[in-house]
Amino acid sequence: MTDTRSGLQVKCMPVNPIEMNLYVVYEKGGEGILIDPGCCHPSEFERLYRFVEQENIRLTRILLTHPHFDHFWGAAEICRHYGLPLEMHADAVDFMERAGKGAVSFGLEPVESPAEVRAFSRDETEWAGHRLEIRHTPGHCQGSVCYVLPGCKTVFTGDVLFNGSIGRTDLPTGDLDVLRRSIFNRLFVLDDDYVVRPGHGGRTSIGHEKYNNPFL
Repeated sequence: MTDTRSGLQVKCMPVNPIEMNLYVVYEKGGEGILIDPGCCHPSEFERLYRFVEQENIRLTRILLTHPHFDHFWGAAEICRHYGLPLEMHADAVDFMERAGKGAVSFGLEPVESPAEVRAFSRDETEWAGHRLEIRHTPGHCQGSVCYVLPGCKTVFTGDVLFNGSIGRTDLPTGDLDVLRRSIFNRLFVLDDDYVVRPGHGGRTSIGHEKYNNPFL
């Protein structure tokens, strides 16, 4: 998808057995950011690397919405490949190693953390001339954030808000009341026509979820 207002393009790649949505946001032939490096199979890494090369994208940032293992499954390899740190909320840094080991409870091997991680120093930044807002949205787990691109009215919600659903809160550091406050106070203040791109499943909009989500 290309946004005609900003010139940004968004590529969604469902990856790993949990079908997590990896996103590449980019200007064709220009800079790009990767959100949630969850690749786990060699074919998924190959598909990602080939796409970035074919579109002539220069990745400059790798961002994490929250530290559950399916969202950073391939971070160690992808960060090595591009020579970039994995950026996240400070609370996510503290939780990441514990979350990586949590893969064992799903019958999987522990997930390796990348060699270099970087905590955000502020809630608003600029990327390739585009405004990028980082909104702290705990409740699904600690250190969860959503990324807002006002220039193209898009929000990447990780596992906070889905099409017709919300994130689970029965895992460590989850809290339903906190999650609902995050959604109402940090997401539903956005315009109704903002596109919601979640960590799993298809996209939706703020307005649709505000008026139709049965969990809110």
